[in-house]
Amino acid sequence: MMASASPLGRVLRSSTTTFTFGSLDNPDLPAFGALVAAEAGPTWVYGLVYEVLIQDDPFVRQVVAAAGELTAERVEDMRQRRQVPVEITALTIAYRQDDRVYQRLPPRPPAALQPVWACDEATTAQVLAEVTFFRTVLNAAHCPSEELLAAALRRAAACKLPEQQQAYLVNAGRELARLLASDLPRLDAILRRLAS
Repeated sequence: MMASASPLGRVLRSSTTTFTFGSLDNPDLPAFGALVAAEAGPTWVYGLVYEVLIQDDPFVRQVVAAAGELTAERVEDMRQRRQVPVEITALTIAYRQDDRVYQRLPPRPPAALQPVWACDEATTAQVLAEVTFFRTVLNAAHCPSEELLAAALRRAAACKLPEQQQAYLVNAGRELARLLASDLPRLDAILRRLAS
């Protein structure tokens, strides 16, 4: 289920529709559209990463304002010793309970300080196998839903065997055409993002 031996970070805040976790600024940060998971009681909650926020802290402001050249070693040291974590927000799309995946909002969100994990390819393929989560993403007004859905579909297709990828994307395109039959510009935008 987990793509790495250590968690990406820990939950800072959550709701039934999103969860935000804090992490160090490092190369292992999840990409836009990546599937992440956190435990919430007897369930695992799954979300698609849609925002990575890197805020400044007082020390960074002072260094930027000071004149002078920064070495690569000093910049890396400051990134690792930040007082403010990188905040990553995921849109909740599914949960797992009793070894079954439900593509709907979970009974409860993950609690503060719960570890958040990157999902491996097998879990990503399983959680994103069905098309029920499309509407959840499309109705999310607080995130770039067209970009997020296209990124998630590309990632899910890449997790499948090469001979299954085309069929998965065709099925996804059919469902999108059904859901967005009255919004052709939006449908076109998503299909163009999938093709590129």
